[in-house]
Amino acid sequence: MIERFFLIFWGCWLLLVLFAAIRVFAFSFARRRQDKRWGDGTKDHKPAVVIVPVKGFDVQSSPRFFDTLFDQDYSNYRVIVTFEAWHDPVAVWLKEELEVTGDSPLWCHPEENSSLKSITLVCAGVSENEGQKVHNQRAAFKHLTDSDEIIAFADADIVFKSNWLAKLVAPINQTTHPLSTTYRWLVPKRPTLPNQIASVINASITTQGGWESTNVLWGGSMAVARSVFNSLDVPQLLKGSLNDDLRLSKAARAAGNRVAFVRSLILPTLIDFSWSDFFEFAKRQYTQVKFFSPILYRGTNFVLGFYALGLLSLLGALIYGYFLAWIPIAAAYIIDQFRSLARQQIYLSLFSENGIQRKLFSASWLEHMLTPFWMLLHWLLLVSTWTQSKITWAGISYRIIAKDKTRILNRPVVAERLPVGVPGLALIAALNDRNRGSYTQPIRPVSTAPITPTPQTLAPPIGKAAAVETSASEAIVAPGPMSAREVLEKAAGAATTSDHPTPDKVEAPPAAPTPAPAPSLSHPGVSPFVTPLTALARPLRSWRSQTKEQASPKKYLAGSLAPSRPRKKEDRERTPAHLIQVHFHPTNPNLAESRPPSGLPSTEPSLVESTPDVTGNEEPLLPITAVTTHESTPLSFPGESKSAHRAHFRRSRSMGYVGQRKAKSSRVNDVSYCSKGQRTFHPVSKSPAGRSS
Repeated sequence: MIERFFLIFWGCWLLLVLFAAIRVFAFSFARRRQDKRWGDGTKDHKPAVVIVPVKGFDVQSSPRFFDTLFDQDYSNYRVIVTFEAWHDPVAVWLKEELEVTGDSPLWCHPEENSSLKSITLVCAGVSENEGQKVHNQRAAFKHLTDSDEIIAFADADIVFKSNWLAKLVAPINQTTHPLSTTYRWLVPKRPTLPNQIASVINASITTQGGWESTNVLWGGSMAVARSVFNSLDVPQLLKGSLNDDLRLSKAARAAGNRVAFVRSLILPTLIDFSWSDFFEFAKRQYTQVKFFSPILYRGTNFVLGFYALGLLSLLGALIYGYFLAWIPIAAAYIIDQFRSLARQQIYLSLFSENGIQRKLFSASWLEHMLTPFWMLLHWLLLVSTWTQSKITWAGISYRIIAKDKTRILNRPVVAERLPVGVPGLALIAALNDRNRGSYTQPIRPVSTAPITPTPQTLAPPIGKAAAVETSASEAIVAPGPMSAREVLEKAAGAATTSDHPTPDKVEAPPAAPTPAPAPSLSHPGVSPFVTPLTALARPLRSWRSQTKEQASPKKYLAGSLAPSRPRKKEDRERTPAHLIQVHFHPTNPNLAESRPPSGLPSTEPSLVESTPDVTGNEEPLLPITAVTTHESTPLSFPGESKSAHRAHFRRSRSMGYVGQRKAKSSRVNDVSYCSKGQRTFHPVSKSPAGRSS
């Protein structure tokens, strides 16, 4: 008789395991059916308002959350952010970014065709006999308008995409359900055992949801039609309560309203639990279920208790030596493998991000090998809440006395500050970029009105250079665009004036000078002595590269920059014979009549290159062009003669080749001798100044 009882009991236990696996397999089929029914939510958009109760600021998640929330693909919605105090870091950050002030600041989008209409910041204050989250929500309800047809709720720790709101309210917009919700999938940040166990337990709950007879709202992401919101009198319903979603779910279902569970909108939530954090999180969730959804709490106790009792009885039978107990255990193990594979396909289809898939795959070994272990732990966590009435939520300790009565036991006073270096809102940055592009002007050439000097700033110049400099500054600020020739002519005319002007020649400024606009930006130009050296170095470098194969160390004179003439006739014919045009472009009119640097030949200007000026007219460049050839006299430096260099070279051959030192380490006298073809010979002088290093 007892043996038959246990066989029936184990058969029912095995059916329970099979039923749970079938619901996981049916999840994907029901999801595809929902997607065909509701689509992607891109049509029939009714005006919606999103209420976000928030506390504290997380550097990694908070900016990302608000950036995504303010950029939803929904045609008409607004956002209400509610918090406990104005000194909360998230309140400080939002006020600085939105640049709003007041008791209930309102930020309106400057573009009329924008989908986001406005952002309202609401300070709820400290709660006394209800949960702080519920207190913040009830404060936000006072800012609802008659045009808000859908009221959505979101937690600030979720990770979602730009189509979140459209998918969430799609059942309400298509009038199939008056309430809609989804659920989360816990994703471990690190592959620790508490994180993996929490992820697996949460996944077992997520994939069992979706049946309308058991659906409940999840406060992290839910939406309510305005008609149901008014009929249930939600502000009064939540008064004195610690929980918002389960309380609203029970009242809505009692009134005959159906709740839609959007399977394709399950949101990944990153977690990083220690053992104590994991136990506190699980006990907080089930304690609220016990007080605000007693039927769901009893059903969960029955399912988990039945599974635990059947597993323990099978283990006891095996220890006792009953061989038939292996049959249900082996069958359950096979069912667990198929259920694990089906659940794996669900999160692979839900989350396309490779990082999330890898983090969830790291916990799959618990699904395949240790299902009895985490199921027993799940049941023990539920048992620990049988006598539990106190929870800690967001640092505040509560005692739940009844569904509409809550007592605050402890509220820590911690002065939180906004971290340094927090990124700004992408919404505000995009608006600033669009506004900046409308008035930004390109940099234009110098063209400003004349600036009238004052007696205090106009001092008597000294010498001709000062006169040229003064006249050049006047020419630069002359009205209208001027060519380079006009600037030099005006500077030259001023240079012919007296070198020592008297104070009586200085004209007094007018009584009421007209302020001139600020001068535009312009490039100051380059030094007048840099251009010829640069232009001369390019042809010399190219000619040296052509004759480098035939040239030898004997070809270079001591202290000369230019190589000697090649010996062969064909090499002499390869020498460039064209003239090298070196143009000087002085930006300072004082240097207009200066000569090239010493060592370069000075000739009269012979070639003038014509280039258009800023006004489009053909104007020649400055007529200061030096013409030289390769046969010009090279610059001279102190050194020995050619005969002395040859004599030193012969002595070096008799004593041995001298290679160039290349230091390869910090050791003293660590010299690397290169091969014969790589040696570089330097002329040696008797004087210390001419000796090569």
